[in-house]
Amino acid sequence: MFAKTSSGKKTIGTDTLIGQATTVEGKLVCETDLRIEGTITGDVHCSQNVIIGESGKAYSNIHASSLIIAGLMQGDVSVTETVIIESSGRLEGNILCRSFIIKEGGKFNGNSQMQQDTTAVANISTSTDIITSDL
Repeated sequence: MFAKTSSGKKTIGTDTLIGQATTVEGKLVCETDLRIEGTITGDVHCSQNVIIGESGKAYSNIHASSLIIAGLMQGDVSVTETVIIESSGRLEGNILCRSFIIKEGGKFNGNSQMQQDTTAVANISTSTDIITSDL
């Protein structure tokens, strides 16, 4: 029932689902994966992954680890990893993420900003190996 994250912190193993016949209004905070098949209006703060299904509608600002959009989303997105807009998905808002994928047919109207991987930059800047070749 409980799963350990990579940090060793225990989280509840059950995902959170907002079903098709459900409407949620207000701020939502969750520590598990979140799937939205109904409608949500209000900010979403999720420490894991968020999926907006084909029937899902989110009128929200979403903060999460990653986001997959197969339905409709209106609002701003801030994720630490990847945003994927599926072929049936539509996003109207701004994005801050590490990587961004729009599949054929997916729609995006807004601005995107890519986060820089500070770990990779730190590794590059501290590298002392010099590679030379004779051509």
